[in-house]
Amino acid sequence: MPRIAFFFGISIYMYLGDHGEPHCHGVYGDYAASFSIENGTLLAGMMPPKQESKIKGWILANHEDLMETWNELAN
Repeated sequence: MPRIAFFFGISIYMYLGDHGEPHCHGVYGDYAASFSIENGTLLAGMMPPKQESKIKGWILANHEDLMETWNELAN
């Protein structure tokens, strides 16, 4: 799936082939990580603390839209 968001040099993706709990992927430079859509928690990978905080805030602010997208992709 294409990038669903871009802010402060951070790209957010949600992949069609992913399984498990609802999550999205953040990419910033050479860093990549997956984050829970439920609470913005870092699930895997590495992200600088400042960018991790921005991603978590964005996820929490967009929780409903992200869950809607996740459910559409899952079905």
